[in-house]
Amino acid sequence: SAMEKNSKKKIRLSKKAYSIVRVVALSVAALVLIYASYSLTDSYLNYKEDESKYADINKMFVQQETKKQSVQKTDKIDYTKSLTTWKWDYKAMLQYNDEAKGYIKLDGTRIQYPIVEHEDNSFYLKRGSDKVSNGAGAIFLDYRTAGLDGKMCILYGHNMLDGSMFKEIMNFRQADFCKKHPTFDVYVGYKHYIYYVFSTFSAKDDNDEVYKFGFENDKDFQDWINRVSSKSTYKFDVEKPTTSDKIIMCSTCVDDYGNRQLVCMYRGEEVVD
Repeated sequence: SAMEKNSKKKIRLSKKAYSIVRVVALSVAALVLIYASYSLTDSYLNYKEDESKYADINKMFVQQETKKQSVQKTDKIDYTKSLTTWKWDYKAMLQYNDEAKGYIKLDGTRIQYPIVEHEDNSFYLKRGSDKVSNGAGAIFLDYRTAGLDGKMCILYGHNMLDGSMFKEIMNFRQADFCKKHPTFDVYVGYKHYIYYVFSTFSAKDDNDEVYKFGFENDKDFQDWINRVSSKSTYKFDVEKPTTSDKIIMCSTCVDDYGNRQLVCMYRGEEVVD
């Protein structure tokens, strides 16, 4: 009958439509998979390139010292012993990048990077410390703050999936990590200082009570110190800084919604290397 013919025709058409949809869906899935594989490979290669770059920078400061020693047995024996030391060389860093301001190190972690500063905050978001385009960016100073020798400056670094840049700032959410890492080594120009961590907490990036770019007077500065000290999720075994101290606030992304993890520290003694 005509109804049966129409019904069979509809079934054939629906099967054909299903086949077309299935082919399109599989093609889209394949393209997504190819793109994802490409992106992952590209990201992996970027990570490896970035790792290699910073390892090379680190080598700039590794020096071999050869010392002669004598051992007295039956005869006098001379032998040489090589010692490897890490020695900051700001002159070499400036030759590498004329916008270098110093270096930051946190023992036992991957935080071991040059500190750079441009005339805006977008430049080093997608460029490494060699000024070459790189998704990992660099550790850079907020140009609006007073700099490493000022009252308070802000240092930014990406929270990278491979554990690089400022990823390990996130570890300050753990009490054990805070206990083991109470100090940073910060090289400012030609000088080396120990910096003492006094507060770690999270905040929104638009919180202007935390993200300050200057202070009207000492009271304003002290109010800020009191505010960020009281927010700390861990009680560090140090005295609270005063308005005569020089403070660095390290900031990294927690998520895509403006949440940031912060670590505040103040300058302690100078180390004569």
